[in-house]
Amino acid sequence: MFQNLIKALIIAGVVPSLLSCATGDKTVPAREIPPTVKAQDVGAYYYYTQSRLMKKRGEINKAIEMLGEAVARDEDSVHLKSELAQLYLQHNDHKQALAITQDIIKKDPKHVPSMIMIGGINAVLNQHAEAIEAYEKAMAMDPESERIHLLLGSEYVKSKEPDKALELYQALTEIDPESFSGHFHLGMVASSLKRYDLAEAAFLECLELKPDYEQPLFELVSIYEATEKHERVVETYERVLDNNPDSIKAAVGLGHYYLKMGRTADAGQVFEELKMRSRSNPLVVKQIALIYLDQKEYLEAARTLQLLVEDDADKPEIHYFLGMAFEGLKQTDEAIAAYEKVGQGASYHRSALVHLSFLYEEKGDPDRAIELMKQALEAEPNDPGSYLFLGALYEEMESYDEAIDTLQRGLDLQPDHIRLRFRLGVVYDKAGNKEACISEMKALIEIDPTHAEALNYLGYTYSELGINLDEAEKLIERAMKHKPNDGYITDSFGWVYYKKGLFKEAVKYLEEAARLVSDDPTILEHLGDAYIKVNNPTEALKYYKKALENKKKDKEPIERKIESIEKEFGQDT
Repeated sequence: MFQNLIKALIIAGVVPSLLSCATGDKTVPAREIPPTVKAQDVGAYYYYTQSRLMKKRGEINKAIEMLGEAVARDEDSVHLKSELAQLYLQHNDHKQALAITQDIIKKDPKHVPSMIMIGGINAVLNQHAEAIEAYEKAMAMDPESERIHLLLGSEYVKSKEPDKALELYQALTEIDPESFSGHFHLGMVASSLKRYDLAEAAFLECLELKPDYEQPLFELVSIYEATEKHERVVETYERVLDNNPDSIKAAVGLGHYYLKMGRTADAGQVFEELKMRSRSNPLVVKQIALIYLDQKEYLEAARTLQLLVEDDADKPEIHYFLGMAFEGLKQTDEAIAAYEKVGQGASYHRSALVHLSFLYEEKGDPDRAIELMKQALEAEPNDPGSYLFLGALYEEMESYDEAIDTLQRGLDLQPDHIRLRFRLGVVYDKAGNKEACISEMKALIEIDPTHAEALNYLGYTYSELGINLDEAEKLIERAMKHKPNDGYITDSFGWVYYKKGLFKEAVKYLEEAARLVSDDPTILEHLGDAYIKVNNPTEALKYYKKALENKKKDKEPIERKIESIEKEFGQDT
């Protein structure tokens, strides 16, 4: 229908200038619809072109509104619906995007792009089983697609099914022996499985296809290091440097490997050359620092950067990286001193404020930490992560109203932000607003049905309140499927049984929870409570005493339980 409408408009002489806008020709503006023509008489294509215009202007909400009008007028257009789903994705509205794409599949079950989009949305939502199912359906429809092989393989890796990913990438390289991505991902998965011969062959194949591409060479270095092929490590680093003499990563790696092999003179020569280059080129400074920091070589990073500070004390980025090095070395005061030299207006100023806030929080000065994080938010008010940390600082100070307000401001920016919403639910709970806590956890589970912590928190909250116990059991059981060996979730499962009066079952799961997390006072107290219910005061007393040892505050309830047992059953129970 949509295509027929375009054809009719072309015949009528209306479309050429509009089409130029739709196809990306920026030299010809979209023609305005004459005011005498009612919009509803123009049809889907008018709204489609208006949507594209709004999108170019960055007005995504208006673009969605216009494209929604186009879809309403041409409900059979797969193209329009696909574009609308893409706009919703840009707007981080994954639910709407998924709903529209699923509607396309209902009407056209063999529409491969929509099936791929369903897989992608589920992958973003960490719903890996659903993503795999969608990609496998797409693969069945287009079995030779490189893109589908790569997407599905990635999901197999995330789902801890590397053998399936390996088989898939091998199949891709058989279908297309010149697929660089196929060989590269095959090498990565094979290396993770310690199938080093297969991985080496895959990366060498990558180099046959793209001889100047560095990443396969660095992966080969890792393989040769793991298999203790020392000379090949050096040869491979030297190959990188032959192709790219400016590769700081290769030079630093070669220098470190020379040290490892005891070739100190060769290492000294490499590092001396690096230091000379870094003094004349600030970009080299940054590269060296990042490589050292990435490798967690904090002492080497600090030494190199301190030499550079002597030469150029006014370079704010040097002080920033030096702060990171000191932070890695747990030298808090030195790190603070370095970060505080990254002045306002410097490119790393906001990042330095965030680091300073963390460090002052660690030093036990939450007021200063809050002040610094507020400054960071003033510098970048659209960063949800800063709202998360500032909210956590208020939470730690038990300033729950401020924490709630801060976290909500972050969610106003990004409503689907998982960590912000979870933290907000926790703070509502601490503030005594159970209803709001439950509401936030429900909203989070709707966004991400696999979020084990939210499932557990909601189920445990129900059990603590003594309500919806059957639902609580199902929620926590779902959480256990996603995190089967989590002591806290296992404790919640046992506590539901306790609340249901099924005390033998409660003891079973609470014992397992105490085995998994042996020093948590709440878990230990729960187990003591369950032992009381099965008439085993000796074990109850043992776990109450362990709970008391690990309890930092509010010890009186446990002390009363211990006193009650000793009074009723005697000191030697």
